[in-house]
Amino acid sequence: MSTKSKQVRQKKNQPKKQKGKGKRKGKKKQKKVDKFAKVYSKQKKAVPVRDLYQVMRWPKYIKIQRQRKVLMKRLRVPPAINQFTNTLERNTAYQLFTLLSKYSPETKKQKKTRLQKVAESKVIGDNVKSKKPLTVKYGINHVTSLVERKKAKLVIIAHDVDPIELVVWLPALCRKMGVPYCIVKGKARLGKVVHKKTATALVLTDVKQQDKNAFAKIIDICMPKFNDNVETRTKWGGGVLSSKARKAIEKNLESSQLSKKLMQEQKIRERIIKEKLEQQRLEEEAQKKKEEEAKNGKPEADKTEEKKDTKKTSKK
Repeated sequence: MSTKSKQVRQKKNQPKKQKGKGKRKGKKKQKKVDKFAKVYSKQKKAVPVRDLYQVMRWPKYIKIQRQRKVLMKRLRVPPAINQFTNTLERNTAYQLFTLLSKYSPETKKQKKTRLQKVAESKVIGDNVKSKKPLTVKYGINHVTSLVERKKAKLVIIAHDVDPIELVVWLPALCRKMGVPYCIVKGKARLGKVVHKKTATALVLTDVKQQDKNAFAKIIDICMPKFNDNVETRTKWGGGVLSSKARKAIEKNLESSQLSKKLMQEQKIRERIIKEKLEQQRLEEEAQKKKEEEAKNGKPEADKTEEKKDTKKTSKK
């Protein structure tokens, strides 16, 4: 065997040197890295969390909702439309909806079973008369006919009807016919009472004897807030400026106030300078008089006295 091959074998058989042994200065702390974080750069740093609200691509119906909301704030809204922002309070609305739930109309199944029982009784020979249960009336045409005939005891209108023209005239009609009405948040909430998706307006024509006190309390709240309230009928809405516009106006006001302040300060300075100049002039005049008196030798007061004496002697 050659000497070179022997040396290679000896090197292979030798134990390997362990790294890191020897003098230790201190253990290095390992950085905690999230295994699931995506790496986007050469330095292997995760991208920081950013607010993507402006970058997001929102659906069209959400965009329209938001734009409409902003427009309603910015534009001047006439009183006829603005009155729908004045809604019933939370507690009274809760009382009203608990009352309405008792008078929700029959479902198709309930109606079918009721009519079936009547038919069976007729077959047997029992003349059982089935009365229609007291229920809430709905449908805008039906509601208007009930209000015009003065059969409606209370009209409940949704605040978010779209298009608003369907309901704009209804409060005025209720006031004219002397029917109490109220505006409630949520057409979907009204629809739930009537087993529909949405409902523009509901009407209560009558109430059971046991619920008359609760019904009277609700009417006592609704009449002054809606029927007799003149302020809501005349109050314009909207006209709320954006934060950017408000800041610009505030800035202009501040600048105008600053300019006024500066003008006032300048006027005060000019007045002070004028006063000083006037004082200097008076002092100079007084000094000149003194110099003239010193040159003549006698003061002016003595001269005037001498003149008076001469006049008296001449008269004598």
